[in-house]
Amino acid sequence: MSNNQKEFFDQYYGQLKGFQIVSYKMEEDDYDGYVLKFPTFILQRGQKQIKIVVSQDEEGNDGGFLFIEDSEVIV
Repeated sequence: MSNNQKEFFDQYYGQLKGFQIVSYKMEEDDYDGYVLKFPTFILQRGQKQIKIVVSQDEEGNDGGFLFIEDSEVIV
């Protein structure tokens, strides 16, 4: 990863610091006759809320997967 890429990701994901997950749902999106499902999280910090949608790529071609380590839930 180049220094420019690292700087971009540090700034982009760094803006999530301090937020707390307050909601989760699978959100559907109908695209060209295909129903895509995306893991979606609502985060809150103070009065500000933001939505995070997990996708397999930057184009939003379908939902993705997060590795949650040290989880008590067995998959």
